[in-house]
Amino acid sequence: MLKPVKMTKIRVICLKAIAPQVVKSLHNLSVLHITDSALPELERAGPLPSYDEVAGRLVKIRSLREALGSAQNGAKLPKKKQAYEDPIASADELLKKSDNVFTLFSAKEALSKELDANIAAQKSLGEIAGLSVDFSELDAASLQFLLVRVPKEKMKLAREVLAATKNCTYTAAEGKGGASILIVALKKEQDAKFLEGFGAVSPLPQISSTPKKEIAGLAENEAALREKIGASENKFAKIASSLYPQALSVEEALTIEADRAQVATSFGASASLYFIEGWAEASKFPGISAELSRQFGKKLHLSHAQHAHADVPPTLLDNPERAKPFEYLVGFVSLPQYNEIDPSILLALIIPLMYALILGDAGYAALSFVLAYWMVKHSEKGSLLNQVALIWMISAIPAFIFGIAFDEYFGFTHTHLASVFGFAHMQLYQGFHRVEGITVLMQISIIVGTLHLALGFILGAINEWHHSKKHAAAKLFWLGILIAGFFTIGGFMYGMFPPLTMPAAVLLGLCVVGLLFTEGVLALIEIPSLLGNVMSYLRIAAVGVGGVIIAEMINSLLMPHFEFSIVGVLAFILTAVLYLTMHFAACILVMFEALVHGARLSVVEFFGKFYRGGGVKFAPFTARRNYTSEA
Repeated sequence: MLKPVKMTKIRVICLKAIAPQVVKSLHNLSVLHITDSALPELERAGPLPSYDEVAGRLVKIRSLREALGSAQNGAKLPKKKQAYEDPIASADELLKKSDNVFTLFSAKEALSKELDANIAAQKSLGEIAGLSVDFSELDAASLQFLLVRVPKEKMKLAREVLAATKNCTYTAAEGKGGASILIVALKKEQDAKFLEGFGAVSPLPQISSTPKKEIAGLAENEAALREKIGASENKFAKIASSLYPQALSVEEALTIEADRAQVATSFGASASLYFIEGWAEASKFPGISAELSRQFGKKLHLSHAQHAHADVPPTLLDNPERAKPFEYLVGFVSLPQYNEIDPSILLALIIPLMYALILGDAGYAALSFVLAYWMVKHSEKGSLLNQVALIWMISAIPAFIFGIAFDEYFGFTHTHLASVFGFAHMQLYQGFHRVEGITVLMQISIIVGTLHLALGFILGAINEWHHSKKHAAAKLFWLGILIAGFFTIGGFMYGMFPPLTMPAAVLLGLCVVGLLFTEGVLALIEIPSLLGNVMSYLRIAAVGVGGVIIAEMINSLLMPHFEFSIVGVLAFILTAVLYLTMHFAACILVMFEALVHGARLSVVEFFGKFYRGGGVKFAPFTARRNYTSEA
């Protein structure tokens, strides 16, 4: 659990003649993370010979599926998975049955474009519908006709200018928005730029009657177009309902075949052989070997491959189900490298503990569990929200236990709650009030921080041990500085642990010298930052106490009081709603703060002491099948 799954590098050598069958077998086994074959004496292989045929059909089938899908609202999916012996032949058969699909689709698209143009024309003519002029008569060799849209406030100016202009006549009608539409006639050679001073000038529309008659004709044509489009869509939808599910499954089958053909570009090749290299789980090697031997016998050779120091095995994490959300969090930050410790299981213990110390209210813990459960049920499985909600659910359990220990129930003590229900002066136990015990809570936070960072340095030493003994020793010296510094500062400044003060000071000096020899002078400059790391854990106390104060203020200022009167009942309802809303908001705030600060202390302070990350995710060569099955 604390290490990624052990990997082994595998080399498969096979005849080119059986390569498609070998690739198919590896695909179905879904166990090999294929990498580029690094043998220098080999050439890089190209895709398998079937790739061009498969890719060509795949492009056509995808176009067909997109065309068919556009005709379906809530497209039907295949009812059962299909098995295809020969996906290329199945694709050809489907394309043959679909010869008229693209013709219908193109015709439907042309009708839709014609309808759009019709509607746009009606809208444009609607602007000048008030003009009772037959535009077919506006044709004279010696005249020019212009359409002018004049705003209401400029109409008076327009009339004056037009009346004063020689060889000019016009007709006007009311347009939309209070503007006026003018048709102005001028001599052919006359300059018309003066019209731009009081309106927008445009050429006459190319129509053969009055705007109203033209609009009426367009409306009739629109109705006919809509009828044709409806008939075309119905016909197309009938075809789509029968062919779309098949197109989906054939597309998936071709995609899988294309992936199988394309993966050969990672192979090494000689004149007659393919060399396939990749990583698999070490525990599965015997099973892989047995299955490939059963299928191909002596036509294939499988062996462990020696990997160079520069080779980086992919990372596959294996954690208990409870730790999966924390594994997701680790992957969200950065996967651990293959040879370093996987901190997922540690986060599954540490983050809930810090969450509990910060939240620390049994009432809020119960509410946070219910809210998190609701989010888990209403979010996509595996999504970020889903995994964060699972962390909230898990963390709410220790938070409830800490809430009982702190004697906090929505900001009340159990004694106060008992008195509300008629059990005055009932006290079952003496809880730890965090506001009154803030000094102790701060000390607990510092101790938690010291232990947390100490664990980080220990893990760092373990990670470095096989890479560099010197760096591993440096991690241990940092650990000594942390522990010795804790007892030294506690002894000299606060009189804590008197017998350990001087030995701790000596150990601190020795560790500083050791750090000087292992990491150099610059490392000494970082020692004060270690104190800052420890002090950062005071946020556990600060944020936790802030939550207590908010809850107590809500109880103090907004607690509903019932009185037998109309005003009293209304006031009670309003204050009760506000009271519950504020507690709900406070719970959301504390949930968020507790998770963020717990995660921050883990990812920033804790990870910084041992974690490198940057691992490559184990991605076995496999097929995702939604609509097909292996033939």
